[in-house]
Amino acid sequence: MTASRPKRRIGPILRCLGIGLLLLQASCEIDHGLEPIRSKIGGMVSFKGDKNPDLTDEVRVALVKQFPPKEINELLFSEIILRNEDRLPVEPRHWEIYVTPGSYEIAAVIWKANNQSWNISDIVGIYGGAFVGDQLIPPFPFKPIVIPESGAVIDTINIEANLNRVNRDATVEGRITFGGPWPSNTGVVAIGAFTAVPAQGNIIDYLLKNVALDYSVSTFVDQADFRLRVRSSDVLKYVAVMWIEDSYDFNTIRDIGFYRDPADPSNPGTVTPKAGATTGIDITVDFSHFGGGQ
Repeated sequence: MTASRPKRRIGPILRCLGIGLLLLQASCEIDHGLEPIRSKIGGMVSFKGDKNPDLTDEVRVALVKQFPPKEINELLFSEIILRNEDRLPVEPRHWEIYVTPGSYEIAAVIWKANNQSWNISDIVGIYGGAFVGDQLIPPFPFKPIVIPESGAVIDTINIEANLNRVNRDATVEGRITFGGPWPSNTGVVAIGAFTAVPAQGNIIDYLLKNVALDYSVSTFVDQADFRLRVRSSDVLKYVAVMWIEDSYDFNTIRDIGFYRDPADPSNPGTVTPKAGATTGIDITVDFSHFGGGQ
């Protein structure tokens, strides 16, 4: 007797094939969202300075569309390019940030202290900037980096960073309170600490007598906190807020407020910082008596 062949169960197989085809068709019709960002800005960072500060947590490059940013989350960060264990000198470090098309006003190297949050004032280098000693002079007007279209790549944004700007053992901290209407032609507001009162409008004097200068004070706000990194050996005879109009012409720089001597508020107060934080260096700016704006 010839053995009968087992009957093939065609129905279940066809049903499985049908389900597979439906799933394949559905997967082709799924909206997978936005295309990946392919545009990027990058370059090299060269580091200078006596040493990598002991307090270093990490260093990154950041891009911002408008400077100064209102919030730290407006910054786009690169990967880490320097860590605490790195020792100077180091070879230049490559950086890159994937971005959408548009104009980015500032590319800056920002240092972060261990166990502290990011602070925009801890900028140690800016694309197009220059140094006088370890004092950073931003490019005024700024040099925007423009990504014209999706897929564009700019990899020539090389920046020099000086770690001596943050290799300091003390900070001077306070709050600036702004009163009156802000001038509509405000460009930049800075906070600086000086060894002597500089001659008003004399840019060279501002630079030579300056110990710390931060151009990232928020504008068109009621209050702004600041933190300047200094040395405990410094004697600060003048801590002042400065204003520059939106032409970014250094010749328009004006002092609009200063820390006052508690015993004689008509005169600037002297600050002798100690190692660590010296707080309470508060300054009031009254724009209602300001004659240089619009």
